[in-house]
Amino acid sequence: MKTMMLILLGVRMLFLSFAGAFCIFGLLHAADPKVQWYWTVGHVVVLVACVFLIGRVWASLKATWKS
Repeated sequence: MKTMMLILLGVRMLFLSFAGAFCIFGLLHAADPKVQWYWTVGHVVVLVACVFLIGRVWASLKATWKS
């Protein structure tokens, strides 16, 4: 059961890392004047959410590993 939980948390961490990387990629290209302001705001909001969720998953991963 513990192994399965660690695998699922690892997969969740992987997907959140990919989402964060795509947000960073989007922010790097947000300097283009053709990009509307709300896309930049959306990338920032999702990036902050990803960082928060990665922190929560990391805490769960550490707690599961120790138990």
